[in-house]
Amino acid sequence: MHSRVGEQMSDRAEVERAVAECLGWDILPSNQRQDGMTCKGPDGSMIAMRFDWPSVETGNHYLEVESRENRESSWKPSGFGLAQKKAQYWAVVNGEDVFMADVNKLAKLIKKQRRELQDHVSRRNLESRDKRMYARGYLLPLADLESCCSVICPSPVNAPED
Repeated sequence: MHSRVGEQMSDRAEVERAVAECLGWDILPSNQRQDGMTCKGPDGSMIAMRFDWPSVETGNHYLEVESRENRESSWKPSGFGLAQKKAQYWAVVNGEDVFMADVNKLAKLIKKQRRELQDHVSRRNLESRDKRMYARGYLLPLADLESCCSVICPSPVNAPED
């Protein structure tokens, strides 16, 4: 059994710090977080860390690739669509595991399986016109994500309870 940091962590920055500290990564300051980068590994590798709490129950990771502000605006790269240009690793954290996927392997997998993957559009912050966001991505089975991982380790954090 592994130890967990805290019973509940709803503050994103606190959860990011807990994961980074446990894995020996440096959190990037906000002014260095371009193109989805979150952390730097001990070897200098850039890491895009994402939290996907529902993946434990669904068995899928929502891999966002594009977003837009409203139905009329054009789609722009976001999430993995941005991170794949500069990151070496796409780290997915849920309440059970941390998946360290090689970005190049994951990009090749997505390209190869694009037709088989379920395309998914989500909408966030619908109640706020200023924060409203539409995102498009793929529901990637965790087993497929695992095939791109160099490391899978127990998560040091619990999913926040809402």
